[in-house]
Amino acid sequence: MSIEIPNIMGVRLERFRDPIRLALATYQDMSKIKFDIDSACNLERTPDKPNSARSATDAYYNGDLIGKLFIIAFKPLDGTGDEKSHQLKDLTIQKGPYPKHGKIVPRAKTGIHEEAHLTIVTYEIDNAHAEPILFNGSFDLLGLDEKMIKKIGILGHDDCIKEQNPITTLTVGYDQNNQRFADPHAVFSNMSGNIQVCGFLAVTEEIHKKYGDILNGLNPQFPKKV
Repeated sequence: MSIEIPNIMGVRLERFRDPIRLALATYQDMSKIKFDIDSACNLERTPDKPNSARSATDAYYNGDLIGKLFIIAFKPLDGTGDEKSHQLKDLTIQKGPYPKHGKIVPRAKTGIHEEAHLTIVTYEIDNAHAEPILFNGSFDLLGLDEKMIKKIGILGHDDCIKEQNPITTLTVGYDQNNQRFADPHAVFSNMSGNIQVCGFLAVTEEIHKKYGDILNGLNPQFPKKV
């Protein structure tokens, strides 16, 4: 009996171990946040979720547990949405590439002060000679305009140009005027032909009150406006 090797669209999950390790080591060097990198590198398929594979590992700040880092692999048209906060049948969808599916439905971020999107790697699916492009990736940030699901921002890069430095983008939080943004939201992979791997680190209101701006070392940026 042959053993199925875990993969996404023919790309083995083990192909992402080294890029994840390298990226997280760099993010650790930038900040006081530490991860269990060995655990983070072990992606597992997630057929019951709206994205393709993930890992979860503890995150620490000055030695204290502050939450979970989720590493998620997206094939084209994967998302993070669900219908826990809103029902798809009650909403309309902005014209574009967005499927009529729960994976694009924005989720409420109750209790989350802010969340960081950590760009990790992209991999070209149909190129036999492709190499992972570190610190690359672009995602649509989807929100609600009354009853319409629409694109409200861009996370990471808006192109496929290789970058030498990591980019961290806030998926939800407070803007320069202390106004809440992107609550609710969903993240959607609209980069055709590529598997994208990124990380998400949420800071709860409780942790924010205790530690303040712990994401500052990651040099967080606001989503690019559309």
